[in-house]
Amino acid sequence: MKDRLQNWFTTIIGALLMLTAVGMYIVDKFKPEMDIHVTEIGAVAVLGYVFLMAKDTLLEGMFMNIFKVKK
Repeated sequence: MKDRLQNWFTTIIGALLMLTAVGMYIVDKFKPEMDIHVTEIGAVAVLGYVFLMAKDTLLEGMFMNIFKVKK
C-alpha cells in the first residue's frame, strides 16, 4: 500500500472521491429531501478506493496516452 500511495495523481483523485462519498452520506442524513441513495454513495466510495490503490499509469490508459504522467 505504501508503494501505491507514492502515485500522487491517483491518490489525490481517490482521496477527493472518498471525501465526496463521506460528504454525500452526511448530507443524506441531515437533509433527507436531497434523496441520495446508498448505492450512489457506495459507488463513489468504491471508485475512490480504486483510484486510491491505482498507479498513475491508469490515467495514461484512460486518456489513451494523450498526456504522460511520468517521463
